[in-house]
Amino acid sequence: MNDSPPELRASIGRDVLEMSITSALSLLALFLTDILTLTYVSRLHDEAMLAAVGVAKTLMFINSIVVTGIVVAGGRVITRRVEAGGTRLVPALAAQLLVVAVGVSGAVALVEWRFLDPIVGWLGDASASGGGTRPFLWLMLASSVAMALTQACAQLLRALGDSRRALAVLLVAAGTLAVLDPLLILGLDLALPGAGTAGLLAAAAGGAAGLWVVKRRVGLAMRLHLKLHRRAMAGFARRIVRISLPYTLGNLAMPLAITFMLGQLAAFGVSAMAGMALMDRVLQVAYCLYFALPSALVPVFSRHLLGDDPGPGRASVMAAVRLVVVHGLVVWAVLLVAAPALAEAFVLSAPARALFETLCRVGAGAWLVIGLDFIAVSVFITLDRAWWITLFSWLRASVGTVPFVLAGAERFGASGVVLGMWGGHALVALASIATATLLVRRARPARPTVADTGAGASPDARSLS
Repeated sequence: MNDSPPELRASIGRDVLEMSITSALSLLALFLTDILTLTYVSRLHDEAMLAAVGVAKTLMFINSIVVTGIVVAGGRVITRRVEAGGTRLVPALAAQLLVVAVGVSGAVALVEWRFLDPIVGWLGDASASGGGTRPFLWLMLASSVAMALTQACAQLLRALGDSRRALAVLLVAAGTLAVLDPLLILGLDLALPGAGTAGLLAAAAGGAAGLWVVKRRVGLAMRLHLKLHRRAMAGFARRIVRISLPYTLGNLAMPLAITFMLGQLAAFGVSAMAGMALMDRVLQVAYCLYFALPSALVPVFSRHLLGDDPGPGRASVMAAVRLVVVHGLVVWAVLLVAAPALAEAFVLSAPARALFETLCRVGAGAWLVIGLDFIAVSVFITLDRAWWITLFSWLRASVGTVPFVLAGAERFGASGVVLGMWGGHALVALASIATATLLVRRARPARPTVADTGAGASPDARSLS
Protein backbone atom coordinates (compact mmCIF):
# COMPACT_ATOMS: atom_id res chain seq x y z
CA MET A 1 0.00 0.00 0.00
CA ASN A 2 3.04 2.31 0.28
CA ASP A 3 3.07 3.45 -3.38
CA SER A 4 3.81 7.13 -2.64
CA PRO A 5 7.24 8.83 -2.71
CA PRO A 6 9.21 8.50 0.55
CA GLU A 7 9.11 12.26 1.14
CA LEU A 8 5.32 12.32 0.86
CA ARG A 9 4.96 9.31 3.16
CA ALA A 10 7.17 11.02 5.74
CA SER A 11 5.08 14.21 5.55
CA ILE A 12 1.84 12.26 5.90
CA GLY A 13 3.32 10.29 8.79
CA ARG A 14 4.15 13.54 10.61
CA ASP A 15 0.62 14.78 9.97
CA VAL A 16 -0.89 11.60 11.44
CA LEU A 17 1.47 11.72 14.41
CA GLU A 18 0.82 15.39 15.24
CA MET A 19 -2.96 15.12 14.91
CA SER A 20 -3.07 11.93 16.98
CA ILE A 21 -0.72 13.10 19.74
CA THR A 22 -2.41 16.48 20.20
CA SER A 23 -5.87 14.88 20.26
CA ALA A 24 -4.65 12.29 22.76
CA LEU A 25 -3.18 15.00 24.99
CA SER A 26 -6.51 16.83 24.90
CA LEU A 27 -8.36 13.72 26.00
CA LEU A 28 -5.74 12.89 28.62
CA ALA A 29 -6.04 16.35 30.14
CA LEU A 30 -9.81 15.93 30.46
CA PHE A 31 -9.42 12.44 31.96
CA LEU A 32 -6.92 13.67 34.53
CA THR A 33 -9.04 16.63 35.59
CA ASP A 34 -12.02 14.29 36.03
CA ILE A 35 -9.89 12.14 38.31
CA LEU A 36 -8.80 15.24 40.25
CA THR A 37 -12.43 16.29 40.73
CA LEU A 38 -13.25 12.87 42.13
CA THR A 39 -10.20 13.08 44.41
CA TYR A 40 -11.19 16.46 45.85
CA VAL A 41 -14.79 15.36 46.42
CA SER A 42 -13.56 12.19 48.11
CA ARG A 43 -11.86 14.36 50.72
CA LEU A 44 -15.32 15.49 51.84
CA HIS A 45 -15.85 11.94 53.18
CA ASP A 46 -19.40 11.62 51.86
CA GLU A 47 -20.15 8.60 49.67
CA ALA A 48 -23.40 10.18 48.42
CA MET A 49 -21.37 13.06 46.96
CA LEU A 50 -19.00 10.61 45.25
CA ALA A 51 -22.00 8.80 43.79
CA ALA A 52 -23.40 12.12 42.53
CA VAL A 53 -20.12 12.86 40.74
CA GLY A 54 -20.29 9.45 39.12
CA VAL A 55 -23.86 10.07 37.95
CA ALA A 56 -22.94 13.51 36.60
CA LYS A 57 -20.02 12.08 34.62
CA THR A 58 -22.33 9.43 33.15
CA LEU A 59 -24.86 12.06 32.05
CA MET A 60 -22.09 14.15 30.52
CA PHE A 61 -20.67 11.08 28.77
CA ILE A 62 -24.02 10.37 27.10
CA ASN A 63 -24.20 13.99 25.96
CA SER A 64 -20.63 13.85 24.68
CA ILE A 65 -21.32 10.69 22.65
CA VAL A 66 -24.04 12.49 20.69
CA VAL A 67 -22.00 15.68 20.21
CA THR A 68 -18.89 13.79 19.11
CA GLY A 69 -20.76 12.21 16.21
CA ILE A 70 -22.00 15.61 15.07
CA VAL A 71 -18.70 17.48 15.26
CA VAL A 72 -16.65 14.69 13.66
CA ALA A 73 -19.17 14.47 10.80
CA GLY A 74 -19.28 18.24 10.33
CA GLY A 75 -15.52 18.52 10.47
CA ARG A 76 -15.20 15.82 7.84
CA VAL A 77 -17.41 17.72 5.39
CA ILE A 78 -15.60 21.01 6.01
CA THR A 79 -12.22 19.36 5.47
CA ARG A 80 -13.34 18.04 2.09
CA ARG A 81 -14.61 21.46 1.06
CA VAL A 82 -11.39 23.18 2.00
CA GLU A 83 -9.33 20.54 0.20
CA ALA A 84 -11.52 21.01 -2.89
CA GLY A 85 -10.55 24.69 -2.91
CA GLY A 86 -13.77 26.21 -1.65
CA THR A 87 -13.55 28.51 1.36
CA ARG A 88 -16.24 31.21 0.95
CA LEU A 89 -18.90 29.21 2.77
CA VAL A 90 -16.61 27.84 5.46
CA PRO A 91 -17.49 30.61 7.98
CA ALA A 92 -21.19 29.87 7.45
CA LEU A 93 -20.67 26.12 7.73
CA ALA A 94 -18.59 26.62 10.87
CA ALA A 95 -21.32 28.72 12.45
CA GLN A 96 -23.97 26.15 11.52
CA LEU A 97 -21.91 23.31 12.99
CA LEU A 98 -21.50 25.18 16.30
CA VAL A 99 -25.21 25.99 16.47
CA VAL A 100 -26.21 22.40 15.70
CA ALA A 101 -23.76 20.95 18.25
CA VAL A 102 -24.89 23.28 21.03
CA GLY A 103 -28.56 22.87 20.14
CA VAL A 104 -28.44 19.08 20.15
CA SER A 105 -26.40 19.06 23.36
CA GLY A 106 -28.97 21.36 24.96
CA ALA A 107 -31.80 19.07 23.87
CA VAL A 108 -30.06 16.03 25.38
CA ALA A 109 -29.42 17.97 28.60
CA LEU A 110 -33.10 18.92 28.81
CA VAL A 111 -34.11 15.26 28.47
CA GLU A 112 -31.65 14.33 31.21
CA TRP A 113 -32.93 17.19 33.40
CA ARG A 114 -36.45 15.83 32.98
CA PHE A 115 -35.36 12.58 34.64
CA LEU A 116 -33.26 14.12 37.41
CA ASP A 117 -35.78 13.36 40.18
CA PRO A 118 -35.61 9.56 39.82
CA ILE A 119 -31.84 9.80 39.30
CA VAL A 120 -31.41 11.72 42.56
CA GLY A 121 -33.65 9.16 44.22
CA TRP A 122 -31.22 6.41 43.21
CA LEU A 123 -28.52 8.17 45.23
CA GLY A 124 -30.44 7.68 48.47
CA ASP A 125 -32.36 9.78 50.94
CA ALA A 126 -29.31 11.72 52.06
CA SER A 127 -28.64 13.00 48.56
CA ALA A 128 -32.28 13.75 47.91
CA SER A 129 -32.62 15.89 51.01
CA GLY A 130 -29.36 17.77 51.04
CA GLY A 131 -25.68 17.91 50.11
CA GLY A 132 -26.30 20.15 47.09
CA THR A 133 -26.89 17.18 44.78
CA ARG A 134 -29.61 18.79 42.65
CA PRO A 135 -27.78 22.12 42.14
CA PHE A 136 -24.62 20.17 41.32
CA LEU A 137 -26.36 18.08 38.67
CA TRP A 138 -28.06 21.18 37.21
CA LEU A 139 -24.68 22.89 36.91
CA MET A 140 -23.10 19.83 35.31
CA LEU A 141 -25.89 19.55 32.74
CA ALA A 142 -25.32 23.19 31.84
CA SER A 143 -21.58 22.59 31.64
CA SER A 144 -22.15 19.70 29.21
CA VAL A 145 -23.74 22.19 26.79
CA ALA A 146 -20.84 24.63 27.17
CA MET A 147 -18.43 21.72 26.72
CA ALA A 148 -20.20 20.82 23.47
CA LEU A 149 -19.23 24.26 22.16
CA THR A 150 -15.63 23.68 23.25
CA GLN A 151 -15.62 20.25 21.60
CA ALA A 152 -17.08 21.59 18.35
CA CYS A 153 -14.55 24.44 18.14
CA ALA A 154 -11.67 22.03 18.72
CA GLN A 155 -12.88 19.67 15.98
CA LEU A 156 -13.36 22.58 13.57
CA LEU A 157 -9.73 23.51 14.08
CA ARG A 158 -8.64 19.90 13.53
CA ALA A 159 -10.70 19.85 10.33
CA LEU A 160 -8.58 22.75 9.11
CA GLY A 161 -5.37 20.98 10.11
CA ASP A 162 -4.76 23.21 13.13
CA SER A 163 -4.39 20.54 15.79
CA ARG A 164 -2.21 22.65 18.09
CA ARG A 165 -4.83 25.35 18.52
CA ALA A 166 -7.44 22.63 19.05
CA LEU A 167 -5.27 21.29 21.87
CA ALA A 168 -4.92 24.81 23.31
CA VAL A 169 -8.70 25.27 23.41
CA LEU A 170 -9.24 22.06 25.37
CA LEU A 171 -6.30 22.81 27.66
CA VAL A 172 -7.99 26.10 28.58
CA ALA A 173 -11.01 24.13 29.82
CA ALA A 174 -8.90 21.49 31.60
CA GLY A 175 -6.55 24.06 33.14
CA THR A 176 -9.40 26.22 34.40
CA LEU A 177 -11.01 23.19 36.03
CA ALA A 178 -7.72 22.13 37.61
CA VAL A 179 -7.39 25.58 39.23
CA LEU A 180 -11.02 26.11 40.28
CA ASP A 181 -11.79 22.63 41.63
CA PRO A 182 -9.63 22.76 44.78
CA LEU A 183 -10.39 26.46 45.27
CA LEU A 184 -14.18 26.10 45.21
CA ILE A 185 -14.58 22.59 46.63
CA LEU A 186 -12.08 22.79 49.48
CA GLY A 187 -10.79 26.36 49.71
CA LEU A 188 -14.18 28.09 49.82
CA ASP A 189 -15.84 25.00 51.32
CA LEU A 190 -18.59 24.95 48.67
CA ALA A 191 -18.43 21.16 48.47
CA LEU A 192 -20.55 19.64 45.68
CA PRO A 193 -22.02 22.92 44.35
CA GLY A 194 -18.44 24.17 44.17
CA ALA A 195 -17.53 21.23 41.94
CA GLY A 196 -20.49 22.02 39.69
CA THR A 197 -19.60 25.71 39.50
CA ALA A 198 -16.00 24.86 38.65
CA GLY A 199 -17.17 22.53 35.90
CA LEU A 200 -19.47 25.13 34.37
CA LEU A 201 -16.89 27.92 34.50
CA ALA A 202 -14.21 25.67 33.00
CA ALA A 203 -16.48 24.59 30.13
CA ALA A 204 -17.49 28.21 29.52
CA ALA A 205 -13.83 29.26 29.45
CA GLY A 206 -13.06 26.55 26.90
CA GLY A 207 -16.06 27.54 24.78
CA ALA A 208 -15.10 31.23 24.86
CA ALA A 209 -11.51 30.41 23.92
CA GLY A 210 -12.74 28.16 21.12
CA LEU A 211 -15.04 30.81 19.69
CA TRP A 212 -12.26 33.39 19.80
CA VAL A 213 -9.78 31.12 18.00
CA VAL A 214 -12.28 29.92 15.39
CA LYS A 215 -13.40 33.50 14.72
CA ARG A 216 -9.80 34.56 14.10
CA ARG A 217 -8.91 31.42 12.15
CA VAL A 218 -11.88 31.04 9.77
CA GLY A 219 -14.53 33.57 10.77
CA LEU A 220 -18.12 32.91 11.75
CA ALA A 221 -20.97 34.04 9.50
CA MET A 222 -23.68 34.38 12.12
CA ARG A 223 -26.07 36.21 9.79
CA LEU A 224 -26.77 33.83 6.95
CA HIS A 225 -28.46 34.89 3.74
CA LEU A 226 -30.95 32.05 3.80
CA LYS A 227 -31.97 32.20 0.15
CA LEU A 228 -28.37 32.37 -0.97
CA HIS A 229 -27.10 29.47 1.14
CA ARG A 230 -30.25 27.43 1.77
CA ARG A 231 -29.36 24.45 -0.43
CA ALA A 232 -25.76 24.30 0.76
CA MET A 233 -26.77 24.60 4.41
CA ALA A 234 -29.48 21.96 4.07
CA GLY A 235 -27.04 19.65 2.32
CA PHE A 236 -24.48 20.21 5.06
CA ALA A 237 -27.05 19.29 7.72
CA ARG A 238 -28.02 16.14 5.83
CA ARG A 239 -24.39 15.06 5.60
CA ILE A 240 -23.93 15.60 9.33
CA VAL A 241 -26.97 13.45 10.11
CA ARG A 242 -25.91 10.76 7.62
CA ILE A 243 -22.59 10.29 9.41
CA SER A 244 -23.38 11.23 13.01
CA LEU A 245 -26.53 9.13 13.43
CA PRO A 246 -24.91 5.72 12.79
CA TYR A 247 -21.75 6.79 14.65
CA THR A 248 -23.80 7.77 17.70
CA LEU A 249 -25.93 4.63 17.58
CA GLY A 250 -22.73 2.61 17.46
CA ASN A 251 -21.24 4.40 20.46
CA LEU A 252 -24.34 3.62 22.53
CA ALA A 253 -23.62 -0.11 22.26
CA MET A 254 -20.45 -0.07 24.38
CA PRO A 255 -22.11 1.03 27.67
CA LEU A 256 -24.48 -1.94 27.39
CA ALA A 257 -21.59 -4.36 26.88
CA ILE A 258 -19.73 -2.90 29.86
CA THR A 259 -22.86 -3.09 32.02
CA PHE A 260 -23.30 -6.78 31.20
CA MET A 261 -19.64 -7.50 31.92
CA LEU A 262 -19.75 -5.67 35.27
CA GLY A 263 -22.90 -7.54 36.24
CA GLN A 264 -21.11 -10.85 35.70
CA LEU A 265 -17.97 -9.60 37.44
CA ALA A 266 -19.94 -8.50 40.50
CA ALA A 267 -20.71 -12.15 41.25
CA PHE A 268 -17.04 -12.61 42.14
CA GLY A 269 -17.19 -10.06 44.94
CA VAL A 270 -16.04 -6.56 45.78
CA SER A 271 -12.36 -7.43 45.30
CA ALA A 272 -12.95 -8.18 41.64
CA MET A 273 -14.83 -4.89 41.23
CA ALA A 274 -11.97 -3.01 42.92
CA GLY A 275 -9.40 -4.56 40.60
CA MET A 276 -11.53 -3.66 37.58
CA ALA A 277 -12.00 -0.09 38.85
CA LEU A 278 -8.23 0.42 38.88
CA MET A 279 -7.93 -1.24 35.47
CA ASP A 280 -10.54 1.14 34.11
CA ARG A 281 -8.51 4.16 35.22
CA VAL A 282 -5.36 2.65 33.71
CA LEU A 283 -7.16 2.03 30.41
CA GLN A 284 -8.29 5.65 30.24
CA VAL A 285 -4.76 6.96 30.63
CA ALA A 286 -2.79 4.26 28.79
CA TYR A 287 -5.04 4.12 25.73
CA CYS A 288 -6.25 7.71 25.46
CA LEU A 289 -4.41 7.79 22.11
CA TYR A 290 -6.73 5.09 20.79
CA PHE A 291 -9.87 6.83 22.04
CA ALA A 292 -8.76 10.07 20.36
CA LEU A 293 -8.11 8.50 16.94
CA PRO A 294 -11.46 9.14 15.17
CA SER A 295 -11.35 12.86 16.00
CA ALA A 296 -7.70 13.00 14.92
CA LEU A 297 -7.67 10.74 11.87
CA VAL A 298 -10.90 11.69 10.07
CA PRO A 299 -9.53 15.13 9.07
CA VAL A 300 -6.26 13.53 7.89
CA PHE A 301 -7.98 10.74 5.96
CA SER A 302 -10.41 13.26 4.45
CA ARG A 303 -7.47 15.22 3.05
CA HIS A 304 -5.73 12.18 1.55
CA LEU A 305 -8.04 9.19 1.16
CA LEU A 306 -10.52 10.69 -1.33
CA GLY A 307 -8.07 12.30 -3.72
CA ASP A 308 -7.40 11.33 -7.33
CA ASP A 309 -4.19 9.54 -6.29
CA PRO A 310 -4.88 6.65 -3.85
CA GLY A 311 -1.25 6.57 -2.70
CA PRO A 312 -1.39 9.35 -0.08
CA GLY A 313 -4.59 7.97 1.40
CA ARG A 314 -3.15 4.52 1.79
CA ALA A 315 0.05 5.99 3.21
CA SER A 316 -1.98 7.85 5.84
CA VAL A 317 -3.74 4.63 6.87
CA MET A 318 -0.43 2.76 7.12
CA ALA A 319 1.07 5.59 9.21
CA ALA A 320 -1.88 5.29 11.59
CA VAL A 321 -1.45 1.51 11.77
CA ARG A 322 2.24 1.88 12.66
CA LEU A 323 1.39 4.42 15.35
CA VAL A 324 -1.23 2.15 16.93
CA VAL A 325 1.03 -0.92 16.88
CA VAL A 326 4.03 0.91 18.35
CA HIS A 327 1.90 2.56 21.02
CA GLY A 328 0.22 -0.74 21.90
CA LEU A 329 3.53 -2.58 22.26
CA VAL A 330 5.03 0.19 24.41
CA VAL A 331 1.97 0.26 26.69
CA TRP A 332 2.04 -3.53 26.96
CA ALA A 333 5.69 -3.44 28.03
CA VAL A 334 5.04 -0.67 30.56
CA LEU A 335 2.08 -2.52 32.07
CA LEU A 336 4.09 -5.71 32.41
CA VAL A 337 6.66 -3.84 34.50
CA ALA A 338 4.37 -1.42 36.36
CA ALA A 339 1.40 -3.66 37.25
CA PRO A 340 2.77 -4.92 40.61
CA ALA A 341 3.74 -1.40 41.69
CA LEU A 342 0.33 0.00 40.75
CA ALA A 343 -1.45 -2.76 42.64
CA GLU A 344 0.72 -2.03 45.67
CA ALA A 345 0.19 1.73 45.45
CA PHE A 346 -3.61 1.34 45.44
CA VAL A 347 -3.50 -1.22 48.26
CA LEU A 348 -5.43 -3.89 46.38
CA SER A 349 -6.36 -7.09 48.19
CA ALA A 350 -4.84 -10.36 46.98
CA PRO A 351 -7.80 -11.34 44.69
CA ALA A 352 -8.05 -7.80 43.27
CA ARG A 353 -4.31 -7.70 42.71
CA ALA A 354 -4.34 -11.04 40.92
CA LEU A 355 -7.12 -9.84 38.61
CA PHE A 356 -5.43 -6.52 37.87
CA GLU A 357 -2.03 -8.06 37.11
CA THR A 358 -3.57 -10.73 34.87
CA LEU A 359 -5.43 -8.08 32.87
CA CYS A 360 -2.23 -6.07 32.46
CA ARG A 361 -0.22 -9.09 31.32
CA VAL A 362 -2.73 -10.64 28.92
CA GLY A 363 -5.35 -8.02 28.12
CA ALA A 364 -2.94 -5.56 26.50
CA GLY A 365 -2.63 -7.94 23.56
CA ALA A 366 -6.36 -7.71 22.85
CA TRP A 367 -6.21 -3.94 23.17
CA LEU A 368 -3.60 -3.74 20.42
CA VAL A 369 -6.15 -5.24 18.01
CA ILE A 370 -8.95 -3.08 19.45
CA GLY A 371 -6.75 -0.03 18.80
CA LEU A 372 -6.61 -0.89 15.10
CA ASP A 373 -10.41 -0.91 15.09
CA PHE A 374 -10.41 2.83 15.86
CA ILE A 375 -8.59 3.29 12.54
CA ALA A 376 -11.33 1.28 10.85
CA VAL A 377 -13.95 3.57 12.43
CA SER A 378 -12.11 6.59 11.01
CA VAL A 379 -12.07 4.99 7.56
CA PHE A 380 -15.81 4.28 7.69
CA ILE A 381 -16.57 7.90 8.58
CA THR A 382 -14.25 9.28 5.90
CA LEU A 383 -15.65 7.09 3.14
CA ASP A 384 -19.29 7.75 4.09
CA ARG A 385 -19.80 4.18 5.27
CA ALA A 386 -20.72 5.04 8.85
CA TRP A 387 -23.40 2.33 9.11
CA TRP A 388 -20.57 -0.20 9.28
CA ILE A 389 -19.73 1.40 12.64
CA THR A 390 -23.23 0.68 13.92
CA LEU A 391 -23.11 -2.91 12.68
CA PHE A 392 -19.74 -3.80 14.18
CA SER A 393 -20.42 -1.90 17.43
CA TRP A 394 -23.59 -3.85 18.11
CA LEU A 395 -21.91 -7.10 17.08
CA ARG A 396 -19.25 -6.37 19.72
CA ALA A 397 -21.91 -5.61 22.33
CA SER A 398 -23.85 -8.82 21.61
CA VAL A 399 -22.12 -11.84 20.07
CA GLY A 400 -18.71 -10.34 20.87
CA THR A 401 -19.59 -9.94 24.54
CA VAL A 402 -22.24 -12.26 25.98
CA PRO A 403 -20.93 -15.73 25.00
CA PHE A 404 -17.29 -14.78 25.60
CA VAL A 405 -17.99 -13.29 29.02
CA LEU A 406 -20.05 -16.30 30.11
CA ALA A 407 -17.47 -18.78 28.82
CA GLY A 408 -14.61 -16.83 30.39
CA ALA A 409 -16.36 -16.65 33.76
CA GLU A 410 -17.01 -20.38 33.81
CA ARG A 411 -13.48 -21.36 32.82
CA PHE A 412 -11.23 -18.69 34.33
CA GLY A 413 -13.30 -16.89 36.96
CA ALA A 414 -13.13 -13.13 37.43
CA SER A 415 -10.25 -12.55 35.01
CA GLY A 416 -12.08 -14.62 32.41
CA VAL A 417 -15.04 -12.25 32.54
CA VAL A 418 -12.98 -9.25 31.45
CA LEU A 419 -10.57 -11.08 29.16
CA GLY A 420 -13.53 -12.83 27.57
CA MET A 421 -15.10 -9.51 26.64
CA TRP A 422 -11.83 -8.07 25.38
CA GLY A 423 -11.12 -11.21 23.36
CA GLY A 424 -14.58 -11.17 21.80
CA HIS A 425 -14.21 -7.49 20.95
CA ALA A 426 -10.82 -8.16 19.35
CA LEU A 427 -12.33 -10.87 17.12
CA VAL A 428 -15.08 -8.52 15.94
CA ALA A 429 -12.43 -5.84 15.46
CA LEU A 430 -10.58 -8.13 13.04
CA ALA A 431 -13.71 -8.28 10.86
CA SER A 432 -14.07 -4.51 11.08
CA ILE A 433 -10.42 -3.99 10.15
CA ALA A 434 -10.72 -6.37 7.18
CA THR A 435 -13.79 -4.49 5.92
CA ALA A 436 -12.06 -1.12 6.25
CA THR A 437 -8.98 -2.45 4.42
CA LEU A 438 -11.16 -3.61 1.54
CA LEU A 439 -12.88 -0.21 1.36
CA VAL A 440 -9.53 1.59 1.31
CA ARG A 441 -8.29 -0.59 -1.56
CA ARG A 442 -11.47 0.16 -3.51
CA ALA A 443 -11.62 3.85 -2.60
CA ARG A 444 -12.29 6.22 -5.47
CA PRO A 445 -12.38 10.03 -5.53
CA ALA A 446 -15.63 11.25 -4.01
CA ARG A 447 -18.09 12.78 -6.45
CA PRO A 448 -19.27 16.26 -5.49
CA THR A 449 -22.86 16.42 -4.25
CA VAL A 450 -25.28 19.21 -3.56
CA ALA A 451 -24.21 19.03 0.06
CA ASP A 452 -20.61 19.57 -0.97
CA THR A 453 -20.91 22.07 -3.81
CA GLY A 454 -24.24 23.76 -3.37
CA ALA A 455 -25.21 22.70 -6.89
CA GLY A 456 -28.17 24.65 -8.08
CA ALA A 457 -27.48 27.41 -5.56
CA SER A 458 -25.88 30.76 -6.15
CA PRO A 459 -22.29 31.21 -7.35
CA ASP A 460 -21.30 31.95 -3.77
CA ALA A 461 -22.65 28.61 -2.65
CA ARG A 462 -21.03 26.76 -5.53
CA SER A 463 -17.69 28.38 -4.76
CA LEU A 464 -17.31 25.88 -1.96
CA SER A 465 -16.45 23.19 -4.49
